[in-house]
Amino acid sequence: MPQTVMGNTFRAIELEPEASAEPDFAQFVDKLLDKLRHLKEERFVYYDDLRKANTKWANGSRWFLALLGSIAFLLTGLAAALRFIPPENLGQQWAGSDKVILIVVLAIYALMGAISFYERGTDKTTAYFRHVGIILAIRDLLTKIQFEFLKERLAVKSATDPKTAEGPARERIRSLAEAFCADLNKVTTGELTEWKTEFLASLSELNEAAKKGSEDVTKQVQEIVKTAEKAAADAKAAAEKATAEAKTATKAAEDAARPGAINLTLSGDYDEEVVISIDGVEAARTGGKTLALDRVATGPRKISARSKKGAKDVETSRMVEIKPGVQEVSLALS
Repeated sequence: MPQTVMGNTFRAIELEPEASAEPDFAQFVDKLLDKLRHLKEERFVYYDDLRKANTKWANGSRWFLALLGSIAFLLTGLAAALRFIPPENLGQQWAGSDKVILIVVLAIYALMGAISFYERGTDKTTAYFRHVGIILAIRDLLTKIQFEFLKERLAVKSATDPKTAEGPARERIRSLAEAFCADLNKVTTGELTEWKTEFLASLSELNEAAKKGSEDVTKQVQEIVKTAEKAAADAKAAAEKATAEAKTATKAAEDAARPGAINLTLSGDYDEEVVISIDGVEAARTGGKTLALDRVATGPRKISARSKKGAKDVETSRMVEIKPGVQEVSLALS
């Protein structure tokens, strides 16, 4: 058997027809067992590599979350205790410290939530334990087949006529080897089914989270727009009451601040709707490659676009000097 085995779950066992005609029964058993061991080792190495890739996260994330939770719990108690101390006894340098501590606690809980969300979206810990279970199942299958082969060899050796007993024993060993391969394939196929179920469930959860986040951001943007419109209306009313000189100055300022317009061209590979943002504020959504944006404030503006390609986020952004009138801008998502 090769010293270095590459992990693989696609390759089937390779049996030479002449192996069954091996005249020596012991060599026949040893050669077949070596091939089964090699097949087992390929599957074992494949899942062991996956287990190693998730070991640090599976063991470290739980410890880190527990540490963050303990710190947040301690700081919450400290903030509560500080409120019972009269301000004059705290000193000026400690004034309002309970609020600062609570802000830190809020940040810690936000970090814990982000880590937990990442775990639910990637299922790294679940995959770690799933791969450990697969490795143990493969180990048990090899242990069983080795004992069965030993049993057959001992039966032939203790038979009254070993040569006569070798024929039926060869067929039983062949059946055992076939059953071993079938059981090994069931283990890998079952793992694929579990992975597919978890993968689709995480995609669904990520989609729901994205939808909720989009709705929340849209509401905030609408509130900002309403506030801006009210402020603009108040400013307009004040401007109308100004003197003729003030009206002239206001008109000149408005001409200078006349908004621009953008013909936006999108390129790149993406599956979902593209969200267009200007200076971090969502401005439009589109499923096409071109989009017209009007009433864009002049001056340097950050134009961003984000979407998804499968489960991967794709996005891009660039700074553009917006001038009055129409101008062309292109963005490539990657």
